[in-house]
Amino acid sequence: MVLEKLEPRIVWSIFEDIFTKSPRPSNREEKVRQKIKDWVLEHKKQGLEVVQDSAGNLLVRKQATKGKGTWPALLFQGHMDMVCETSRPGGFDFQNSAIPVRIDPDGEWVSADSTTLGADDGIGVSLALALLIDDDPAFVHGPIEVLITFAEETGLDGAENLDQGILGIKSKHMINVDSEEFATVTIGSAGGGAMHVNTAFTYEQESRKSGLSYHELFVSGLRGGHSGVDIHLPRANAIKLTARVLSSVVEKIPIFLHAWDGGTRTNAIPRDAKVQFAVNAKDARILADAVRMETANLEQYYKGRAASGEIMEPELKITLNTVESVACMSSQKSEEIVRLATALPHGPDKFSPVLPSLVETSNNVAVIKTDPATRKFDILLYPRSNVDAELEAFRRRLASIGRLAGWTIELDDAYPAWPPDPSSSLLKFVKQKYEATINKPVNIMAVHAGLECSVIGKKIPALSKNIVSLGPLVENAHSPAERIRIKDVHILYQALKSMLSSASELILK
Repeated sequence: MVLEKLEPRIVWSIFEDIFTKSPRPSNREEKVRQKIKDWVLEHKKQGLEVVQDSAGNLLVRKQATKGKGTWPALLFQGHMDMVCETSRPGGFDFQNSAIPVRIDPDGEWVSADSTTLGADDGIGVSLALALLIDDDPAFVHGPIEVLITFAEETGLDGAENLDQGILGIKSKHMINVDSEEFATVTIGSAGGGAMHVNTAFTYEQESRKSGLSYHELFVSGLRGGHSGVDIHLPRANAIKLTARVLSSVVEKIPIFLHAWDGGTRTNAIPRDAKVQFAVNAKDARILADAVRMETANLEQYYKGRAASGEIMEPELKITLNTVESVACMSSQKSEEIVRLATALPHGPDKFSPVLPSLVETSNNVAVIKTDPATRKFDILLYPRSNVDAELEAFRRRLASIGRLAGWTIELDDAYPAWPPDPSSSLLKFVKQKYEATINKPVNIMAVHAGLECSVIGKKIPALSKNIVSLGPLVENAHSPAERIRIKDVHILYQALKSMLSSASELILK
């Protein structure tokens, strides 16, 4: 055990035993789901029971403290899956290996050794489960329900397929535990909808010839991050950097693409990208000079310091190497691909006119992939917006860029934004209890990340007017630099216990 001495021990032991030791990539949550069910069975004598719906979501219930059965039930909600990213050169087996959790040398943070930690949302669910088995004799509460969904990170699949008929959720107030800002109550989040922009290609029969020089351009070492939470930060996107370098080349000489691949998932800013291509042998010097010049420009920019004082991309590395001959596309198709990838926007598109610090609409150029077997070239985009109509308008705009080039557009179903409700009675209650615990005001905010609150609220209308989201400080989610601040977990746990112990004050509407 690595975290056994951290407080509250009940929370950290659940986090380490269940969530760091159970592989849990999205849509492959079988092991962690079974681990949670086994854990409930171990604590059956404490009044716990678990129900699983047809989709794979879990609802864990705890009876009220004796004499408190008339108190309103409270639902805590989080997700069991995690984003799996690693900076280890040899990769990491997220299917079978435990997360290499560690306490940072400063003693203030918990992180993982070169992988994502899974604090998003393992620590939130651990906080909720700990409330079910807390044996503090002074801790009294009404009925407690904990909803744990699956595949949140790939499109809110668990929430979208939630079966209330099987789960039978009774609560009329929900506290989502998937936020990443301490001393903050989140009351709104963005909607989103992935989209593919793709084209067919062919390899030229004469592309393997002595008159060509073959190369590989590799961008690596970027910080990455959450494509909602971190999209406004001055972080580079590896796909866009390769596009920028290649666009500087195609302005001078023809290139012949073989394959271009980068990024891993919709909700992570790409950290690496690689492109293999050829140029006419006589143009090799022009290629080298163009790449050298653009690399120098990018390094000068991204190895500068942001307003925070941090170097924006301290590990940025751009390399150009020669490779063995490969089959290549025509120069016309190659230029078309480079120009389209260059034209697609990445980052914030618009900030909220109501909350100027909030990114309202953004896009992540998330994944670029070449499939030599099917001869299909695909770019996966992930636009978000806190306003549903703006999301759809932005998706149409992105689609127009692709259609102008004659490419095919495939739109995934979008999930809705969660509109803020500052008049919520639950917000007033949570704010009061949270501030009493930390002895200072809390922030009320909306976020540009996607939360399951909007979907669950539509599935269970009785909850829709009384939902908030809380969490300890988690930094760099969806990247190997993910970490959680230790002291926040203890304080937030005390705040959650206070809310449960005071649940009789809630006015049902």
